[in-house]
Amino acid sequence: MHSEYAVDPEAIGSSWENFRFLIDKFGFDKGRLISRFPGKWEKKVIEAAKEAGVRDVKIQSIVDRLKNGKKARIVDFQRDFEHGESWIKNALREHRARPFHAIVSLNTQEACTVLLRVDDCEDDHTLFCAPISRNVRRTIQDIAVHLNLLVAASKEINIVDPYFDIRGIGGDYRGFLDQLFAICQNYNFTPRRIRVHFGHHDSRPPDHMLRADAERRLNGHLPTDIELELNEWAEKPGGEDFHDRYILSECAGIMVGAGLSPAGANETATFTLLDDTHAQALRARFAPDAEVYTKIGRSVLVRPDGSATLI
Repeated sequence: MHSEYAVDPEAIGSSWENFRFLIDKFGFDKGRLISRFPGKWEKKVIEAAKEAGVRDVKIQSIVDRLKNGKKARIVDFQRDFEHGESWIKNALREHRARPFHAIVSLNTQEACTVLLRVDDCEDDHTLFCAPISRNVRRTIQDIAVHLNLLVAASKEINIVDPYFDIRGIGGDYRGFLDQLFAICQNYNFTPRRIRVHFGHHDSRPPDHMLRADAERRLNGHLPTDIELELNEWAEKPGGEDFHDRYILSECAGIMVGAGLSPAGANETATFTLLDDTHAQALRARFAPDAEVYTKIGRSVLVRPDGSATLI
């Protein structure tokens, strides 16, 4: 659902008009993300704007927008950058190692099929088109591919699915978790937590049995520095329905139509990017002190060493 773009600091900083045009094209809710490439990308943009003669009042606007929007637009996947070489040479070399979706640069003379000029960055351009909803085949691999960058960029992932069950009832949810764990292992970031929120049902085991079951079924599955939290919620009489499925994080959110359990390549689920503000409002419904739904029992926290505790 998301694509990573390399954006040359000199291209976006070449004028206030170019900055304003480009920065609004990116965001988790738009499906396009700017790679922090190099590591001090924002500083390079500001330097480029100053060198281009952008007025001080507009420089301050650039600083403010970069600061306020860095979590919503810019991702840092710790890409390699050789400071003795030009930005475009670095981008092309890194693209060969780990492809960007496209490269936005003032230098478009290089032989590369994914180079874009600033004025190419329109929604109808093949390399810039980013649908905010699509049908995704319900295989573990396809679902994981469309969650890849959101999971990789987030410190906390919230999986909301009323039917989620690690016992394998109703779908291969453990296989889905294994794919998320694999994504996390591909990116070397700080520790993170995956929080699962599922619906109450009489067939659900009490929290102490869920703890024992999770310890038995998930031992050896969690990567280092990843914790898994299992939470059961019940609807309140006359309150919000607990039906829709989501992937929510501090960065963004995706609504999932038919659910997250794999059902085979012949079925699809509709994935839709959520507006950032809406995504955070939905995420707040499942905060530890939230009161939209009734929390059932205690949460189960599974640690990388395979142990599980009630919290």
